[in-house]
Amino acid sequence: MSDRVALVTGGSTGIGRAIANRLAADGYTVVITGRTEATLEEAAAGSDAISYVVGDVADPAAVQAAVDAVKERHGRLDLLVNNAGIAPPAPLEAVDLDHYDKIFGINVRGLIDTTIKALPLLRESKGSIINISSIVGNRPMPQFSVYSASKAAVTNLSRAWAKELAPEGVRVNIVSPGPIATPIFDKAGFSQQEQEQMGEMITQLVPMGRFGEAEEVASVVGYLASDAASYVTGAQYTVDGGMDA
Repeated sequence: MSDRVALVTGGSTGIGRAIANRLAADGYTVVITGRTEATLEEAAAGSDAISYVVGDVADPAAVQAAVDAVKERHGRLDLLVNNAGIAPPAPLEAVDLDHYDKIFGINVRGLIDTTIKALPLLRESKGSIINISSIVGNRPMPQFSVYSASKAAVTNLSRAWAKELAPEGVRVNIVSPGPIATPIFDKAGFSQQEQEQMGEMITQLVPMGRFGEAEEVASVVGYLASDAASYVTGAQYTVDGGMDA
């Protein structure tokens, strides 16, 4: 796969960074995007296979710039991984349109916009799209109602696109992580004590009794991005230690 090019949104930390590293190890040339140049630069450091473009997927101009950069640098795109996402919690009475717009702007609108802009290149290469959803799209969590709804949208968009694009040779699949050890709770604004309490509560719900690692999600993405998955489209792979079983 040394001649293949991947674009990974939200690729500077957590699951996105692990995915970029896995794809690079598998021979892909990888372009990552994110909103913070310092973390992007750190993620790309030490790998000739990874470069970055600063940009927010909620900004259509930034999305176009990222796709244009991929075309200018590499002339092709074989894989799009829509990983960028946010998960700020809010009880129902605190949900307002700003909260909704912030989550859906990145998790859904940004994913749609990125896919549409990247689609001409993916059609040329008969490439693949992997959308990172979440098990909360199937099992919504209290205080994460809007986030859960956004991931349900990602899952169903993916299934529809898989049917629509299959005749053109473009595969679309879904990876739905469960509890993964990433900085997401820090970003959600929880205190250290709240994070520990939530961690204990969630661990009790996981049959395997632990949080997953970002690299375990990346391994599934690596499979779906490979020729070994050439007959797989419209599939949803949960990486959750059995939590959704």
